[in-house]
Amino acid sequence: MKLAVFGSRSIKDSRVKIEIADFLNGRPGFDMLVTTQEPKGVCALAQVYAKENAIPLELHFLNIKKYARGAFEHRSDEVIKSADFILLIHDGESQGTKNELERVKKFNKPYKYVKLDKSTELEREENSDILRENQPKEKPKKYDFFDL
Repeated sequence: MKLAVFGSRSIKDSRVKIEIADFLNGRPGFDMLVTTQEPKGVCALAQVYAKENAIPLELHFLNIKKYARGAFEHRSDEVIKSADFILLIHDGESQGTKNELERVKKFNKPYKYVKLDKSTELEREENSDILRENQPKEKPKKYDFFDL
């Protein structure tokens, strides 16, 4: 069975992968992830999760040439139709994810809606930057011609 993952671009931390893992661990019949090709956020993390866990991935791209108006909705509809279950991870503000939830309901597909607070994400990002700054930097390795 196929699990579709939608979500807000503003959520970029490990909580997304935890939500996907928690969902899949309780449901062994899911053998493929379906998502949109987005540069960041939940969809990008779903792709990383699929790669890290050797799960086949089905990506859907925008077709602006064919669907100039409504290209985003058309792509969302393709993902929804393709999947057996939809996981939506929302920051509570994103209009795109809110619209995708409405589309899922329109198609009468089973879904799970998860709302993650953006403030927790920001705290994690700030803390991880502080940790990275305090770690000693590695010295670049020097190579001789014969070491290559």
